[in-house]
Amino acid sequence: MEQNQNRNREGLQLHGSGQPTAYVNQGQGMPGAGFQPGYPAPVPGLTGADIMEINRKKEAEEKKGAALFGKLALASLIYTLVYTFCIYKNTSGVTMPLWVGTAVGYVCYTLKLFEKKQKRDSLFIIIVLCLTGISTFLTGNEWIILMNYIAVFLLIASLLLHNFAEDKSWDFGTYFWEIIVAVFGAVGMIAKPFTDGSAFLKSRKKKKDGKGRYIAAGILLAIPCLLILGALLASADMVFAHLIDRMFAGFAIPSRIFGIGFMLCFGFFSSYCGVRYVESHADKITVTDKRNGEPLIAITVTAMIAFLYLVFSVIQIAGLFAGKLRLPDGVTYAEYARTGFFQLLFVCMINLMLVLAVKKYFRENRALDRILLVISGCTYIMTASSACRMLLYIEAYQLTFLRVSVLAALFTIALLMAGVIAMIFKPGFSFFRYGFAVVSIVYVIFAFSHIDALIASYNLSQVEKTGETTDYRYIARLSTDAAPVIAAYVKEHPQSLETEPYTRSGMNWYEVYLYRNQGAMSEIHLRNFNVSHFIAAKVLETY
Repeated sequence: MEQNQNRNREGLQLHGSGQPTAYVNQGQGMPGAGFQPGYPAPVPGLTGADIMEINRKKEAEEKKGAALFGKLALASLIYTLVYTFCIYKNTSGVTMPLWVGTAVGYVCYTLKLFEKKQKRDSLFIIIVLCLTGISTFLTGNEWIILMNYIAVFLLIASLLLHNFAEDKSWDFGTYFWEIIVAVFGAVGMIAKPFTDGSAFLKSRKKKKDGKGRYIAAGILLAIPCLLILGALLASADMVFAHLIDRMFAGFAIPSRIFGIGFMLCFGFFSSYCGVRYVESHADKITVTDKRNGEPLIAITVTAMIAFLYLVFSVIQIAGLFAGKLRLPDGVTYAEYARTGFFQLLFVCMINLMLVLAVKKYFRENRALDRILLVISGCTYIMTASSACRMLLYIEAYQLTFLRVSVLAALFTIALLMAGVIAMIFKPGFSFFRYGFAVVSIVYVIFAFSHIDALIASYNLSQVEKTGETTDYRYIARLSTDAAPVIAAYVKEHPQSLETEPYTRSGMNWYEVYLYRNQGAMSEIHLRNFNVSHFIAAKVLETY
């Protein structure tokens, strides 16, 4: 009996085979036939020291969670309230920079909380984050706004990983993979706020058995109850619903209460669990040198690809740039020049990834580097060919958002290939930091450029220069960014409203433009104020 009690104190029990096991609740239940509470099945291969180490780590994690919960949960709650206030049904308002600034402040606070020193080059990420947030309420283009949200998410995740992990040897692939892992890791820690909160309450109870924590717990429990019951009562009685509506003007209780509740939950759990995952796992991320592939394999593959590219490049120089190529029968030079830009863009992207993959997975070799330089040079020719074809296509069929995006992508690839060439000549060159800066700067310029205004200006100017018509239906689908250009054009060319085809609804292209953007231009309040929408409402109200 005494021997069993000693084993119980150590958290171990022998089950016939002599295998030890850890108790879920030590001291509860009595060993006997079958499995009793507190006496789980034995874990083969674990020694008493292993069990004690597991229990020690569990206790340390509980203490850590208890110490962190009060400060981190409060910071997460403040961030969540700002996030919900700024973003709920307000994707392009002036509050976007406020949310981004709060997110940056939240990350900086967590670094201080976990005693992490903010790295110097984090300032560049923060600047790009703030500029992305500012550009959101300056534009009405939905594609730009969507890409801004994706960029903000990637930048916040990068800011966390950059400061919590040792990322000097990381590349784009490693960063994207770790961001994906962090997302799923945060989902896997969905119970962390509850376990940390429980440990926090236990620690507070040991220090002081006051009534404040019970009041706080009651308030936290009452909030969801009030929201759900209030929504049900409001839906049951119109007078009560009207009263609630007036009390919470702008939130339309109860129709929006569930959406607000979802955003509050998402904001809190994503921030708290995300930070807890990154801080606990970032220091465990290791990147090994994978350059152990046989260079002869890469030389064989890339040499054949380089030969193919050289033949193609000669054709481009002779045909597209010099105009001395004999084309197939029935094919005009214009038809030849205006096709293939998307395919060439895709090949340029493949070339960029190919060179980076070879440099990452194969040992250094001079011959291989020379072949990669040939591929990089041919990529520049392909980039120029694709850009030339796109410009000729634009000259014939005018601008669209996709065509401008292709030109921006080609320009970015050209800059990235310059970094690849620098990496080939100088192995210590940090391509990731160079590439991150290039992509960030190009994107910020793209986000601030008001693409729709550029498209409208170019397409409508072609009507005056060439006398040819333009696709007014496409112009009518542009965002409020194009409003100043469209308003000026309609004022100077009112006849365009009469000569152009009408839609099935009986509206001309300008009326369709107004109809499509009237929601954005109306009901502009402080929270959802957007510069592009405001300017459009002012310049279009006269016409």
